[in-house]
Amino acid sequence: MKRALLIAAAAMAFSGMPAFANGGGGSGSTAPSSSGPSYDPVEEYQSGIEALRAGEFKKAERAFKRVTKVAKRDANTRYMLGLAHLGQDKFKAAAKSFERAIKYDAKLYRAHAKLGVSYLKLEQEDKANAVLDELQTASTTCAGTCPEAGDIASAIAEIEAQKAGPEAVDTASLSPIFQNVGLSTGDLLYSEALRLINLGDYDAALTELRDAGRILGPHPDVLTYMGFANRKKGERETALSYYSAALSIAPNHLSANEYLGEYYVEMGDLEAAQAQLDKLNALCPFGCEQTKELAVWIADAKT
Repeated sequence: MKRALLIAAAAMAFSGMPAFANGGGGSGSTAPSSSGPSYDPVEEYQSGIEALRAGEFKKAERAFKRVTKVAKRDANTRYMLGLAHLGQDKFKAAAKSFERAIKYDAKLYRAHAKLGVSYLKLEQEDKANAVLDELQTASTTCAGTCPEAGDIASAIAEIEAQKAGPEAVDTASLSPIFQNVGLSTGDLLYSEALRLINLGDYDAALTELRDAGRILGPHPDVLTYMGFANRKKGERETALSYYSAALSIAPNHLSANEYLGEYYVEMGDLEAAQAQLDKLNALCPFGCEQTKELAVWIADAKT
């Protein structure tokens, strides 16, 4: 089956079957909000979001810290944890969380904004200026045409406003951006991202996936397609980090295992790719699309 058809099926077949029910799910065939691993970082993430909205920053901090124990490299979780720290005036801890968020997703420009603010609160103006310089470079490169243009401009404005008149952090601004949306919105964003992937518009797809991730949390379906889109853009190491994040939550996730195998093929490591195919064959003893697709990749690489 053509890859575009596989992804289209993933977007359309919202059957409601839990993605991890048979130990081999997460192929993208369910709405992300309807499933989760045995220890559910998505549920913990939602608890943190609700605590942020209620201004219960200590409770939010506890929830997001639990998520990081499972999804150590999830940028959105690190960003939300930073917001929880800011709400308690824990500026050093906030800066550390935002630094990690940016490390895991350099285009999470809301984290750049809050990092600059945190540095200013710590009276580290040189570091805040360095963040501003990075944002200005991103703005120049983007030239107002990239999907992140609005976030970059907002981040620059927020840091410059804090420099102009340092004030106490406005706790109302620490609530997540999605105030009036539910999990179904995250599912719709995810579906739209897969449609954009089918069209080959990977930058726009990543924007949708980032927004879906802010709502849903570190769901392996979202992480898997973050990896897929980055790989198609040639960002292979970034792709690997997302595949690894997805598999740390759901080791038997079919698509993540398949795409990781494809990554290994692209890197010329056919032994590692074959190991992924062997794992998929064990997960799908009667066959599945992921095993067929990866088998073709490996066979083509050998010819």
